Amino acid sequence: MITFKTHAQLLISLAALTLTACATITENKQSSEDLFAPIKAGPYEVVEQSPDSDWRPVSADNMLVMTVSLAGEERTVVFELLPDLASGHVANTQALVKQGIFDNTRFYRVIDGFVAQGGPMFDDDSDLPELTEGRLSIPAELTSSIDLGEQYLAFDGDDGFADETGFYKGFAVGRDISEQKSWLLHCYGVLAAGRANDPDTGGTELYIVNGPAQRYLDRNTTVFGRVLEGMDAIQALKRTQDLSGAVELKIDENVIKQIVVASQLPPGQRPQLEVMRTDSVSFKQLLAARKNRNEDWFLYQHNYIDACGVAIPVRLAD
Repeated sequence: MITFKTHAQLLISLAALTLTACATITENKQSSEDLFAPIKAGPYEVVEQSPDSDWRPVSADNMLVMTVSLAGEERTVVFELLPDLASGHVANTQALVKQGIFDNTRFYRVIDGFVAQGGPMFDDDSDLPELTEGRLSIPAELTSSIDLGEQYLAFDGDDGFADETGFYKGFAVGRDISEQKSWLLHCYGVLAAGRANDPDTGGTELYIVNGPAQRYLDRNTTVFGRVLEGMDAIQALKRTQDLSGAVELKIDENVIKQIVVASQLPPGQRPQLEVMRTDSVSFKQLLAARKNRNEDWFLYQHNYIDACGVAIPVRLAD
């Protein structure tokens, strides 16, 4: 039985913890506002004027190269994977890719303004392939407790889906401050694992967000990569008719002809891409320029943009 004195002490302790948590969020918000004070340059000027030191090469080991067929026309889509927050999904996808599980499959569920989902479809257990590495379904990685360290840039303490959003190694991230957990946001162009009702059934059903950010999916499926190049090909896929994915596809439509890990390709055939470092001065300037558009055309500045509203720059390496 709790005495009045003990109960009061407990309430005081809880209040202190609440105030501490609120103070932490407030401090993050204030520091973010200081970091992203308005600047005169526009976003495109910031990117053009950024020094080479504010860019990083994309590792071929964490890059996937997909060839898709759009009614016979072959197009390329390049992804970057982030193992830090979803190491199991990255390793498993790489293993499945190397065994050709996704080759000659198709995007069978393409909902306009939502997602493009594809991969192998198994009618029954007799269709299941024998694997030497990887699994057809693996445990979900909805959040991560790793310390993001100095490469994490806190950005928005007023987000509706997270205590705080920020950026880490070229990806938009959400954070639960009290639980010290992080996850990748469902921004435009991210790569995630579809699943059934059981959260641990993701593995071969890959999807790409092809419309506005689908933030209500955050922490419900595992996001583990994003498209760096080729979203125009994803947007050119034939749309399906309903959420079940039923669609009449011709034999050469929406076909995933092949996916390879870039490091498997000869050096001369690997995409040479660079991403702006999200812990760089240039990226902070870019965020400030996005929050307040000070070019002559703009009449009103909102002093706000959400984390998914910032396209993280990608360029060809020299």
